[in-house]
Amino acid sequence: MKKWWLLNIILFINAIATCQQPVPPTWDNTRNDNWPVGFKLVEIRSSTDGAIQKAWFFRSSERTKQPLIVSLHTWSGNYNQEDPLAKEIILRKWNYIHPDFRGSNNRPEACGSELVIADLEDAISYALKEGNVDSTNVHIIGVSGGGYATLLAYMKLRFPAKSFNAWAPISDLVSWYWESKGRNSKYANDIEQVAMTDGIMNWAELFKRSPINLSVPAQRKNATLNIYAGIHDGYTGSVPITHSILFYNKVAAFLFPAKKDYIIPDSTIISLVAKRRNPKADTTYRLNNRIIHWQKQLPGLSFSLFEGGHEMLVPSALVLPPIDENKNMMQLNILTIGDSNGEFDFGWPQQMRKLLPYSNIINKSVSGNTVGFDNLEQVKLNTLKNIKQYLDDAYNQLPEGSDLNYIFLGIGTNDTKTIFKDRQKEVPSNMKTLLQLIKDYLKEHNKKIPRICIISPPPMDETKIDQLKYGGGDERIQHLNNSFKNLVIADKVYFLDTYTLLKKDFERKTNDGIHLNESAQFELATYILSYINTNR
Repeated sequence: MKKWWLLNIILFINAIATCQQPVPPTWDNTRNDNWPVGFKLVEIRSSTDGAIQKAWFFRSSERTKQPLIVSLHTWSGNYNQEDPLAKEIILRKWNYIHPDFRGSNNRPEACGSELVIADLEDAISYALKEGNVDSTNVHIIGVSGGGYATLLAYMKLRFPAKSFNAWAPISDLVSWYWESKGRNSKYANDIEQVAMTDGIMNWAELFKRSPINLSVPAQRKNATLNIYAGIHDGYTGSVPITHSILFYNKVAAFLFPAKKDYIIPDSTIISLVAKRRNPKADTTYRLNNRIIHWQKQLPGLSFSLFEGGHEMLVPSALVLPPIDENKNMMQLNILTIGDSNGEFDFGWPQQMRKLLPYSNIINKSVSGNTVGFDNLEQVKLNTLKNIKQYLDDAYNQLPEGSDLNYIFLGIGTNDTKTIFKDRQKEVPSNMKTLLQLIKDYLKEHNKKIPRICIISPPPMDETKIDQLKYGGGDERIQHLNNSFKNLVIADKVYFLDTYTLLKKDFERKTNDGIHLNESAQFELATYILSYINTNR
């Protein structure tokens, strides 16, 4: 009786939401089909009915075996639908496959049929055979209809994937039919094409295609299921958050039958759906700078309800699963001070935001910035003269009572420009003064001393640089880095020699000899992350 009471309340609240004007779903855009260089269109013959299923495939070029990401298209999409994860795959050099599994979900052979599950098995088998794959490190991920397929895979896939990651998933086709019908959404018509004949709906067929009604296989005790939902979905998106919550509860009850407190209670569900917020949430605890309204992280299972709608938080969608060991899920406050390499929208501080999804990274990088020169005769490009303002801005952006955990100084390249070549002895002295100004500020403001780390200026490619502006700069950078190494020993700060780490194959990491390309920026960010993980 209690279950039906809860269901009626949820349906009533969802009905109120459906009275609003439908909003086009962000994650069901099937028009884009742009695939980056390196991705290969392949054909896979079905082991079930012999049909050819197409997929986009990326093989890792690394010498060692790498993870495999199985990315699942949305409800109305197919194998050709553009995937924002593809760009991130290139940066990480992982294996990847984007299968069709019978295309959009408006036909009986699609939409969670047995053919769909077989196609997913076939796609994984193909990737294992043709890729450079660590078979113990296979991860399935999808959003919206891809989230629905991810939940189905969790329940029915035979292959022992390491993790299943469902964003804004559909778990109950019967409920979603009525929710879509109430908002006059095209998805109701899609479901009718799957299971309706001569105006009569085959409810039993929808029931068995719904993950919420399937049994959790025992082997999933060795896997991880992560579910993510934006709290406004169902109001401003196409899938109410109840699909995620109720499925989480089902799996939690299976994995932890004696832990009743792991279940989200009915009163909390109703409150979250009705209020679209959690008044008791810690607003300082954020994922990709989104408030987390409710979160439960258990062995093998997690659910995160964040401020947002019907979406996947792409920057961190490949960081949150248990894929690689170089990760950090802590809440850290980090100040980055850099030059153009840090200011780019793909620069190393922005890459750090991807890799540290729960951290607050305050970036004060400025193109042309120096340690202590008025570059281009502009005071704003002199860190010595702006450090107090940088620190003021940083602490104003922190939650009240919080402290910085790290300060990373990624400056020095512009100090080695040709115009400053006769003033190189000033640069280490300027850095020493800068470090002292930072320490004095922290002491005056009664702030906890963070770990301060100088990131070495990266190499220059002398064959590509503007010789008039930077000629001989790489040699000056090497001398400068040696000076910085000696400086930090005396001043009890730290030095990260990314010059040496980036030097190998550097001609591939820059187009103009000075600025790092996106791949190199990501590489630099991974070195900084490793530093954080070994210096906590």
